[in-house]
Amino acid sequence: MLERAVAPSSPLPAFAADRLDKHDRADFAQEFLRRNPAYRADWAAWSGASGGGGQGREGEAAAGRWGLVRFFDPVRPVRAEPAIWLPGCAAQLVSLVAAPGGFVGAAALPPAPCAVDFILGGERWIVVDGAGVRHRLRVIGEGEGPFAILLPPRGDALRAAACDAARRLFAGLGGGAAAALRPSALQRRRLALLLRVHDAWVAGASIREIGLGIVYPWLGEIDALAWKGMSERRRVQRLVAEARDLVAFDYRALLRG
Repeated sequence: MLERAVAPSSPLPAFAADRLDKHDRADFAQEFLRRNPAYRADWAAWSGASGGGGQGREGEAAAGRWGLVRFFDPVRPVRAEPAIWLPGCAAQLVSLVAAPGGFVGAAALPPAPCAVDFILGGERWIVVDGAGVRHRLRVIGEGEGPFAILLPPRGDALRAAACDAARRLFAGLGGGAAAALRPSALQRRRLALLLRVHDAWVAGASIREIGLGIVYPWLGEIDALAWKGMSERRRVQRLVAEARDLVAFDYRALLRG
């Protein structure tokens, strides 16, 4: 069982959940992955072996096991160092190609702030902060533009929304489909709760401490015997299990909508 007794004053990790109001789905996926001990070990092994240099083929292969184009530093805040996800993992990724001459609707990259901009494997990977959402772009091949957007297969609603949001970004428009790339207010609260639950669990808090301190703070003091028979205890156990699954492997589900 998940129950255990520890001191309630156990400190949360340095990367405990905070400042999540601007996170999109991919940012939340990164929040969970950065808490994965195996990922953190892979990052430490790679960064130590490479001396912080270029990722290289071995680094790309190792990062690919996590659904990444390259490793990100799990200690740095997500908004400061966004993950670059592989196209097959992240529906939010929009692919661009140099448009042929006279192509209607082709446009140059917008003059918006870039959180990431690098070339790896013959492709350019860009994360643009604009219009209240992060646009994750992959430029296939060489060329400085103008570019055309490669449309996704029909039936992939999240990829279609990402493409439409990118189209609006290139056209200098805001809003629209960008909202589909962000979790709803209810989803955001739940994801933030799961991060807090996970951080408290890792710090050594018991199910009872998590329940009364984070999930149900309004319940006040409840003795251990009464707590064991409450339905709230079972829900907290489920939240801990869900949070641990998101950290272990289910973070990928956030990348697919």
